[in-house]
Amino acid sequence: FSGETSDLLDFFELFEDLALACGLTDAEQCKLLVRYVDQATKRFWVTLAGYESKNFATFKASILEQYPGAEKGVRYTIRDLERTVLSSGDGDISTETELLQYYRQFRPIAHWLVTNGKITTRERDRYFWQGLPTTTRRAIDRRLEVQDPMYSRAEATNFETVLKAGRFVFSDDAFD
Repeated sequence: FSGETSDLLDFFELFEDLALACGLTDAEQCKLLVRYVDQATKRFWVTLAGYESKNFATFKASILEQYPGAEKGVRYTIRDLERTVLSSGDGDISTETELLQYYRQFRPIAHWLVTNGKITTRERDRYFWQGLPTTTRRAIDRRLEVQDPMYSRAEATNFETVLKAGRFVFSDDAFD
């Protein structure tokens, strides 16, 4: 466990999958769980309800109570998305690999924000477009115009459509 509240559910999921595969009892799970945290966290966790009684469900619930928001898992803010967009927009994207790297950074944040009602899909598409450097936008824009004669620049295109056009334009396998 990294100590980050947002990582706690992933930590438990991984531990419980391994515990199930190994057929561990509640007592063994309580004992072994604290081996995967730092010393300060271990000293704290062993004082919580469920550890001494070796009741893993109670122990897990006690731990989760100590980390407000942990039950929600990873959380993002609009500021997180803006940071990703700004750092990418100031850079250079001239290969498919670089485009996919931006996409992989952008997508988890944007997906969480849309799913949790923090931004709309239109705003997501606009953010994705803004995160592309100007020269990259121009190249993708030309591809979108060729693909769709009804293409309009009046609003942002779906980010997956932009990605697909960008992958074609910047394909690492393209013959030059």
